[in-house]
Amino acid sequence: MREFHLKAYIGVLSGLAVALIASWAYRYGLPLDARLVAGTLVLTGFVVLGDLFPLRVSDKTALGVWDVGLIVAVVTLGPAWAAVAALPSAFIVGRRDWLRTIYEMSHSIIIVYLAGIVFSFVTPTPILLEVSVPTAQTVYGTFAAGLALLGANRAIAGILLKIKYGQKFHKTWKDDMEPYLTSDAVNVLTAGLGALALVVYGPVAALVAVTGSIGSQMLVYRSREQTKQNRELRTRVGSLEEALSTSNTAFGTTIIRELGRRDGYTHRHAIATAVYAEDLGREMKLDEARVGRLRMAGLLHNVGMFELPEELLLATGKLNSIAQHQLSEHPALGERVLAAVPEFEEMASWVRWHHERPDGRGYPDKLRGPWIPTEAKTLTVAQSYAAMILDQPRRPGMDPSEARGNLGAGIDTQFDGVVVRAFLRILDTESEGYRMADDHRFVFPDGRRDIEASGPETAKDRGRKNFIR
Repeated sequence: MREFHLKAYIGVLSGLAVALIASWAYRYGLPLDARLVAGTLVLTGFVVLGDLFPLRVSDKTALGVWDVGLIVAVVTLGPAWAAVAALPSAFIVGRRDWLRTIYEMSHSIIIVYLAGIVFSFVTPTPILLEVSVPTAQTVYGTFAAGLALLGANRAIAGILLKIKYGQKFHKTWKDDMEPYLTSDAVNVLTAGLGALALVVYGPVAALVAVTGSIGSQMLVYRSREQTKQNRELRTRVGSLEEALSTSNTAFGTTIIRELGRRDGYTHRHAIATAVYAEDLGREMKLDEARVGRLRMAGLLHNVGMFELPEELLLATGKLNSIAQHQLSEHPALGERVLAAVPEFEEMASWVRWHHERPDGRGYPDKLRGPWIPTEAKTLTVAQSYAAMILDQPRRPGMDPSEARGNLGAGIDTQFDGVVVRAFLRILDTESEGYRMADDHRFVFPDGRRDIEASGPETAKDRGRKNFIR
């Protein structure tokens, strides 16, 4: 049934095209002049160029500069010769499909003759024949003819989409017409510029003006398409990087979870450090991207312990010097693991230095305060507080008030004073569960899933979500 309606529609268009040709020829005849023939050849090239290099705007329609050529052809050659200039394009677009070829021929004839009828109110004689028409009237008439041509073109195409694809008119307007109103207006202005140049300076100036305008439009559109493709490419690359980061993070959390199964502590310490480090980053006004990486570093800061002997992790007594030396190697081991992942290179240095001290008595590099990155200082405070309040294989956790006292006592020796004071401000405003690292925010991530909060969500809770990306 749809095929029948399509053929009937094309038949109606063909009949209307024949009627327009006959009525115009009856009233005005067909002027023959060498200038009209030459102009037809030139403008045929413009129209064909527009069809050979269309700009795709949807899966069903394309935008070309051929409409500028047709508007100029109507004004300079008259609708009869403009229709002749449009016929090669119809055969090219039809591509040996007789039904489509008839549609394209009828479509082109109708829009150029309707535009010609509008321009005939200025003069029915082509202006290429040096008709004495005021310049202003010629330009305004070109604008009117252009609007008529483009309006008829959109209407015919919209009806075709409705019949052939069942597309509703409001969707056609939204997807295939409204976004290109500016482009259509520019095309009409271009045609008006060409008509003005023809009347004032002659055919050569008109050719230069129209060619230059069409060329600039094509460059603009191509530039827009390239920009769009670049944006899409960046989005895809970003998605790939995000997927890779998620995969690497999942691998890292798997290692931390395995360590936690051994000693019952490492995974709890990791998530507590991550939460505290993230909040510290925000309190210290770091940007969100850095805050996210800081939390990631907090989660993975002890990943180097995976290479240490299990008996060392499970030891319950005081460590001897050999065991202490082995344990002190875990920041450098963690750096080596993380630095192998390109996205984690900067984070790896923070992990290496999370046991450095402002007084230079830390490890592994004995850096002094000014040489320690802010993020590493933040990790130091976050992981130290978490280690103090949580139960460990070697000792039970201490009371939060005692841990706060230890932080204060270590200012500018063991801990950076700015970071400690920022953390104390956070602890003053948070709940007891937060100070003990035992509320819903301290649940270790399950595989690729993030920490999911339960109960009422605060602004800080929202900031803590979507950490593993």
